[in-house]
Amino acid sequence: MIKYALKRFKIRDQLSADFLKAISLAEKTVLAFLLIVLVFVFIKKIGLTDAFLVGGVIGGTIGFLAVTAKKMYHNEAFSELKIHADIKQDMLMSAILAINYSEKKYGVYYPKKRIFSIFHYCKSEVITHKAQNGIHIFTGPHNRLLKLSNIILRGPN
Repeated sequence: MIKYALKRFKIRDQLSADFLKAISLAEKTVLAFLLIVLVFVFIKKIGLTDAFLVGGVIGGTIGFLAVTAKKMYHNEAFSELKIHADIKQDMLMSAILAINYSEKKYGVYYPKKRIFSIFHYCKSEVITHKAQNGIHIFTGPHNRLLKLSNIILRGPN
């Protein structure tokens, strides 16, 4: 029987492991704010409104911040996956490729497209793999590890 456990870390643990993730949230929020301002300036210029809608800018920014924070700290939360099974290296590589990751160093897999920041990779979007006494330990984003575990546990089709 194959056993596995997927643990999502708390926000303070995520931030202590990867402070760049907080900077990425601020970076995305500033960019979204600027784009929302441009949209509302454009709406005023073409005459859809008589005044610049400050409430729309603030509401749009707060909404974006809430959705992005949930995605970063819950859906793609820094997590740990432990699988008690014998995983073949070729099966692991095909599973990693199936979730759009590639190996940069042995046991370290990077996404083909950045998840959190548009300027840099965060530590918590990288999947790392360690094998100890028949237990395979993966760390990385929660949803990606969930997909990885489903592919590994389903086995080759």
